[in-house]
Formats: sequence, structure tokens, C-alpha cells
Amino acid sequence: MSDRSITDIDIPGVIDTNSTDFIDEFYNPLLTRASEYKRGVGYFSGSWVQSASRGLATLAEQGGSAKWIMSPILDSTDREAIKKGNKARCDEVIRESLLEDISSLETALDNQTQNAISWLIADGVIEIRFAVPTNGLAGQFHDKWGILRDADGNRVAFHGSQNDSYNAQLNYESYDIFCDWKHETDLTRVNKHEERFDRLWNNEVDSVTIHTIGETIRRELIQLRTTDERPYTPPDDESLSHNITLRPYQQDAVDAWFENNHCGLFQMATGTGKTYTALGAMDELNQITDSPLFVVVSVPMTHLASQWAESLKEFDYTSPHFIYGSANPSWKKSLDRIVSDFNLGLSDTEIVITTHTSGSKEEFRDTITRVDGEILLIGDEVHNMGSEHRKKGLLPAYDYRIGLSATPERFYDEEGSEYLLRYFEGTIYKFTIGDAIPEYLSRYNYYPRVVEMEPAELSEYRTYTHKIVSTKNNPQSDEETLSRLLQNRARIIKSAEAKFAELRDIIQESDVDHMLIYTNYEQINRTQKIMTDEGVIHRRFTAEESDDERQEILSAFASGTFEALVAMKCLDEGVDVPSTKKAILMSNSKNPMEFVQRRGRVLRRHGDDKEPAEIYDIIVVPTLNPDAELLESEQSIVEKELDRFNRFVKNANNTTSAELSIQRIRTAYQV
Repeated sequence: MSDRSITDIDIPGVIDTNSTDFIDEFYNPLLTRASEYKRGVGYFSGSWVQSASRGLATLAEQGGSAKWIMSPILDSTDREAIKKGNKARCDEVIRESLLEDISSLETALDNQTQNAISWLIADGVIEIRFAVPTNGLAGQFHDKWGILRDADGNRVAFHGSQNDSYNAQLNYESYDIFCDWKHETDLTRVNKHEERFDRLWNNEVDSVTIHTIGETIRRELIQLRTTDERPYTPPDDESLSHNITLRPYQQDAVDAWFENNHCGLFQMATGTGKTYTALGAMDELNQITDSPLFVVVSVPMTHLASQWAESLKEFDYTSPHFIYGSANPSWKKSLDRIVSDFNLGLSDTEIVITTHTSGSKEEFRDTITRVDGEILLIGDEVHNMGSEHRKKGLLPAYDYRIGLSATPERFYDEEGSEYLLRYFEGTIYKFTIGDAIPEYLSRYNYYPRVVEMEPAELSEYRTYTHKIVSTKNNPQSDEETLSRLLQNRARIIKSAEAKFAELRDIIQESDVDHMLIYTNYEQINRTQKIMTDEGVIHRRFTAEESDDERQEILSAFASGTFEALVAMKCLDEGVDVPSTKKAILMSNSKNPMEFVQRRGRVLRRHGDDKEPAEIYDIIVVPTLNPDAELLESEQSIVEKELDRFNRFVKNANNTTSAELSIQRIRTAYQV
């Protein structure tokens, strides 16, 4: 943890100018500990910079940055010109608005302020953008809020009535303040305030148009300096860069990618940092290339986009664009603007985060092909991109390609698997779970729990088995009938009564703490009832919850508010579930992609915790005393069921005892 953490400050929930000096007791203490400051404000003046100079100087000295969104000073003619898109007039209006206050500073003290602002802009510490309401809003941009982040990622958000001006300090003003490490409610509000800022900053709000300072205006502001001496000591180049150091195996993967002409699949065990590896490759490429770089990060599910955005911040890429419907309903318009600005040379690096579904849409593909520059594609959980529809998103226009997955092969889709291998030019680096334990992933104990069907379930199961055999042997039978019969038989296994009794036994004998229970649609309500009956504080985690709700649930789980999560498939891929120690597999997937991901959720290391994780796997067999008929029909099915066992037991601490616990199955079914 940094020795300049904002958590060290006693921050009340509400402050006002009657009892608090906003500059000395709020801004300066936070700014001196901040690495990033985002501020939306109706009005800003150089005099405020003068007052807060100590905090801003420290922010600059620590390699921090500030982003301001503010309202330009406009008369009705100016506002109309901007609304009509008159760029030349718009640039002039913005220039005049920014310089109006600075140009009036004539005294020596005010010249210091002028120099400070000019140097902060020259060094890229402060970036300013202007907001003008449009599309039905005729007034000023008048919102006032801010977010400060320290080097450890702790955030403070505030919202209130005060502008950033000296005169505002003479008024009666107040702020509501939220600290994301204190309460779940505060975390939610900080997230929403930062999301609001980022969407505005990226010009993704329909009713507000954001105007950037053009290079000509920026140079003019820089030329306002009257001294070669900065009013602060800048950090050296090393401290300005991110402090992420890749692990040796991650750097090996990056090196392999460069050697393979900047293409390749990273097959890395869940929990070993595939995201960091990909971003390390991206960052290294961006540092050495002379050309502007356009990056597309494609994720399988929307709730993973925020995780990628947080990881990007750790590499000092703070403003990715969310290009998919639930985050940005007007994403097509936004993407068009982003590409146009990039082609005009307004930025050296642009990063968009999309979903596999949105990235394969015609509108996305057509816009991306207009990018005038080099493009990098990072495909997260890349096995999901091999379907017939999503393959359309794997464009020839992507000059550089990274595919990420613990299991890049597609289950029952050899053609899709081969397509991915060809597109990404092979699997260039592998790092297995055996490679990662115990240095990078937790050791684990594996407890298979074998249960049998109830007599009535077994009878129904036999009936479906006879029908399946008969259907397979009938040349006139159709695939749909066979599929329905197989699904109905599988449903008996999924909902076997003995599973729930076994779940209750595990709960009663275990210390339920940071536990995941994997279920399916047929099981989840019954599972939750058992958890409630046993007094376990828990939440469900499914596709029905919104992205915001999921983040709140995960945060509460990490803090210990919930002892357990009852989850379905949406937790399988990419989600970093903090502090997980135990898992119960109620839903017995035969898809290696799913059960390998589920194991990986539990094996992530958490600080110095050396205790092994625990995985309980409930395995259902029709009976442990099969007759000849059942033995013949079920032998191959049981063998496939044990594929998961064979994978899990291989790297477990307790291999011998786990093998003994299923010996009854091997003996009964001769497998």
C-alpha cells in the first residue's frame, strides 16, 4: 500500500463552507495524495488554481493527472455557432473562454498562476474539455462533481454546489462525499459518478457535446509561460510510467508474441493474469511503434468490460470507450466519431471495449475498416469468437492479434477451433495450472462426492435410456426427437434428489466462508432455499442481474457481507471473484471450457493466504450396482463424466484420497 493513501484522511460524508475550508481541509489534502483527478464543473478560474497550487503541484510531482470538463463562457451567438458545428468559430470561442480569465491576470502573483496553468497544460498534467448542452438542452453545463483516485486505486467522489473559483469559497456551499472503501452504497455512487464523467469525457452523452482544445490552442496556452522554471518539480520519466511489472512467464508470452509477428493465442490457466499479459504486449507495442495505435478489446459479456477498463488504468490508459448497446445506446455514432478523430490525428492511441456480439455486427465492422492506422485486436475468452456469426468480427483489417483463453479449443466444434488457430496464427504460449501451482495459484484439495439416483429417478432414467437406444436404431427417427430425449434424461441427473441432500451435508460440515456454489436453472431456487435453511448469508449471481448489480454483489462478497454466491454460467468466464476459498459443483458440466474456468475462479491467490482452496464435486451415477443392461448402456457416459475428475485430481493436494473416493464408480462400471 502507498504511504500517500487517501484512506488516511478523515473524510466526512458532508462538508460545507460554514465549517470547512474547502481548499486547505479538502482539496489540498486529497490532491497531495492523488494520482488522478477528474472534475466536472460549471465554471473554473485561474484564481482557484492559485489557491489550490500546493495540491496541484504535488499531483504533478507524483506523475498524476487532472481532467476538467467545464462550461465555456458563451453568448447566444457563440452557442448557436457551436450548435451548428462551425468548427473555426467553435475553436475561437473555446480559446477566448479559456484565455479570458488568464489574460486579465497582471500582477506578479497572478503571473505565477498563469505560469502554473501553462506548465501544467504543457506537461499534460491538466487536460481541459468544454461541455455545451445540445439536443433540446438550451442552457449551460452546470453540473459540479469530481473523483480523486490514489495510487492504490482508492477513490473519493464528491458532488455539490461549488464552482472552482475563488469567489465560490466566499459563498455558502456544500459537498456530499463518498468513499468507495467505506460502504457498498458509497462504492455504487463513486462508480456512477466516474461512469458519468467518463461518458461525458468521451462525448458519449446525447444531450451534451464535448469540445477538445485543438493543438493550435494548446500551443498558444503553452506560450503564455513567462519563465523556463516550472512551479513544481516534475517526476523523472521512470516515475511517470506505470509501475506494473509482468511476471516472468507473462513476459515470456509477450516475447513469443513479438517473435510471431505480433499474432498468437495465449493459452494460460484461469487466474494467471491473461489480461495483464495482453496489456503488457499492447503497451510494449505502443511504446516502440512510430504509428498511432487503435486497439479493440472484445469481451464475451458486458460485465467484463469494466474489469478491462480498471486493468487499463493500471497501465495508464484511462479513457477507453465502451462500444456496445447497454453501456452506450448510441455506440455506432460514438465509434464513427472516435475513428474520425483518430484519422485526423487528434490522438496517438484509442482503445475501444466492445463485446463479441457487437464487434461482429456489420456497422462495427464497416467503421473499423475505415481506421487509417494500425489496429490491435485483443479477444478475451477467444473460444467464444469461433461461432459462425462471431467469426465475422475477426477482420483481416486487424494488423495485430491477441487471443486469450484457458481453453481455446471449442467444445464439439473442430471447424471453429481450426478457424481460430489460423486467424491468430497458432497457440504461441501455454502456461498450465500445473505450471502455476503453488507459486502463482493456490494449492487445492479436491473432494468428489458420489451419489446415486433415487429408485423412482432410476426407473425414469432407464425408460429414457431404452427410448434413446430405440431411436438411435430406428433409421426413420429424426435428430430433434433424439435431442429431446437426451435432454430429458440429462434433466434427471441435474435435478437428482441426492444432490441436494449432499449439498446440505457439505454446508453443515464446512466452514462456509467465501464459497461459490455452481448451479443451473433447474437447481438454483432449491439450492438457495437450502442455503437459507442452513443460515448461510448468500446472493445469487446470474444473467438476470444488471452489470451494476453484479459489481455490487462481488464487492459485498469480497468484504464478507455475503458468505456465498450461488451462480450460473455468467460467472464462468473472465470474472475475477475476489477472495474465493471454496467451491461446490452442483452443476456437472461436461464441457472442459466450463469446468476448467470454474476451478480457476477458486485458485486465484489472495495476498499471503497459504491455505489450500477446497473444491467439492457432486458426481451423480444411476446406481453403484448396475445390472448388465445398465452397465452396457452407461459405461461410456460414466467414463465421460470422469473426464472432469481426471483433470481435477491431477494437480490436487489429496490425489490419493480423491482417487479412493471414486473407486466404487470405477469398479461398478469397469472404467
